[in-house]
Amino acid sequence: MTVEFLVFPQWQGSSASRAMLLSEGAHRIAEELPPLQSRFVDVLPEAGDSIGTPVKRVSSLQYARTSAQNILSKITSTVITVGGDLASDLAGAEYALSKHGAENVAVIWFSARGNFDTPETAPSGAFSEMALRALLGEGLEQLLPRVPAVSRNVIIAGVRDCSDSELANLTRAGVQILSPVDLEDPETLAQAVAETGASHAYVHIDLAVLDPSEYVSVHSPVPFGLSVSQLSGAVRSIWSVAELAGGGIYEYAPAGSENSEDDLTTVLRLIAALTA
Repeated sequence: MTVEFLVFPQWQGSSASRAMLLSEGAHRIAEELPPLQSRFVDVLPEAGDSIGTPVKRVSSLQYARTSAQNILSKITSTVITVGGDLASDLAGAEYALSKHGAENVAVIWFSARGNFDTPETAPSGAFSEMALRALLGEGLEQLLPRVPAVSRNVIIAGVRDCSDSELANLTRAGVQILSPVDLEDPETLAQAVAETGASHAYVHIDLAVLDPSEYVSVHSPVPFGLSVSQLSGAVRSIWSVAELAGGGIYEYAPAGSENSEDDLTTVLRLIAALTA
């Protein structure tokens, strides 16, 4: 299996006041990746316009997504995206779903938050707050995938900061929800993936799923998260029941603290688990 990295230094989908750190983070990770296996998405420097929608910076998000789709249309490799904000995930996930068939791909969405708001209910108006919902083909028309995920194949893992409306809508959609406690046994995730019947798995990692005591380079940490070893073990458990369709790592926001290099090591460790 040949793996290529899609470096996606997008920040416009984030709600953070210092969102541009996400662009810096994507470039910093790319410095550690094999240059011949890395492709860079063209991301506009400016914020962009909402173009009449409730969602901020839609025009820039559309531009970057089209840039990524153009790159992906010319390759056949398995792709790992290095983001950026959560909206960086859409092109790579759509590529994997199209390549293997959506019904054959389990989507494992590691996140502290539900990411299942609508354009009308997202508190900040940032696209990251509705990224998972968009992947299932619901929400802002301008950014919906041509090949959405199959909801019964989607597992959101590590979630602990989820509004009642998000929880109700995740349940309505048939998305399986695993808390950090559920993931204390990594075989729980492997069993959940096996039960989807999918032959392949797409793994999305929002680094805020990690506990702040072990990882600090995120904008909005959420306590009581996964340990690095717990997350790495859960990812590796997937490969006992499914093949890699693709994946991505998002929300590395190095702030120049003494922990940022340690956190980069954590990111590289998780990339190794993804490609194991």
